[in-house]
Amino acid sequence: MKDEGQISVQTDLAISPTRPNWVEIDLRALDHNVSVVRRMIGPDVRLHACIKTGAYGCDVLEVAKRLSDLRVDALCCGTFDEAVMVRTALPDMQLIMFAAALPEGIPLYLRHGLTPTIHNLELAKAVSASAEKPTKVHIKVDAGGGRIGFPFPEAKSAIREIAGMKNVLVEAVYMHLPFVDAPGKEFAQQRTTEFCNIVEALRREGLNVPVTQARASNAVMMGLKDNCNAVAISSLLYGKASAPRDLADFSSLRPVLRAVKSRLIQVHPDFPGKTVGITTSGKQGRSARPFSGATGVIPFGWRDGYAQPASAQTAYVLIRGERAPVLAVNSELSVIDLSRLPALQIGEEVTILGTDGKGAITLDDLSIWQGTGQSAVLARMSNRSPKIFIG
Repeated sequence: MKDEGQISVQTDLAISPTRPNWVEIDLRALDHNVSVVRRMIGPDVRLHACIKTGAYGCDVLEVAKRLSDLRVDALCCGTFDEAVMVRTALPDMQLIMFAAALPEGIPLYLRHGLTPTIHNLELAKAVSASAEKPTKVHIKVDAGGGRIGFPFPEAKSAIREIAGMKNVLVEAVYMHLPFVDAPGKEFAQQRTTEFCNIVEALRREGLNVPVTQARASNAVMMGLKDNCNAVAISSLLYGKASAPRDLADFSSLRPVLRAVKSRLIQVHPDFPGKTVGITTSGKQGRSARPFSGATGVIPFGWRDGYAQPASAQTAYVLIRGERAPVLAVNSELSVIDLSRLPALQIGEEVTILGTDGKGAITLDDLSIWQGTGQSAVLARMSNRSPKIFIG
């Protein structure tokens, strides 16, 4: 962990003058957020750090290496390709695979030393058939999300059956139940208690599970109770608010994705008969519309992970610390309203996310304007632009 006073900048890719977009990743913020989470969970609870979806747009490899330096207990991966890349850099780190594979994919997991998630008996049988020695697996219980895992009524018998298979070691049993409101919190606490009861029943019957995990980011932040010895954290590590502010205080966290920026590649002054394809009600205008005022263009569009505003929303960028409305977003470019700004020049910096002077555009802002969650905003922009790593 680097000293807070030290600042180093590492460029992942050169920022090209042919498409001047870039993302700034603050690894010092990751250090800070990990320390916040550790204080919340206590010293005796394992921290499983989630790096899925390209570490939520923050670069899976650099984030994984930093989390390893911070001595997290395991990394949770979303895709095989990302896990293999991380495995090459971190040969000794435990990499837990969230579910995605068919049984035929299990040999590839084992070849690269990845810990499989088992959410059906077919996967467990594939491990037993493929493994040449006792191999750790993590079993997923479906707590009510309707996605993957063994439903509560089947979980205990399924876990016992898997534990009896040749070369299969049940290292962990876990669940995940996302929620974003007060009724969801109450339901999640009920399900967490039921999960813990299943684990305790297995232990009374002689099956000891070394690692158990029920809580994720929201459950930790909102104080849900369990008797498990691990947590799986994603949003909090990246400084994302994963629930409404009236349910939890996220102010102690710092955004790891610090900024998304571009430069003006065109400045159009006002002129008689000027028209612009204006984005309205979340849809691109079918034809050009009259517009009075200066406009600018940045090379940041759908291909870069940007999205048009949702219905009745207006998106903004920052130029010289001032907010400027986004008039249109298309596949390669976005058009900006410059009518309230002084004369601007080609090449001036434009902030899509982050701060500029006294102005700020937050991840909250983008998610509201685009009508989606913060994770979805980050996922869209993941691995689209060159990165600068700070710290």
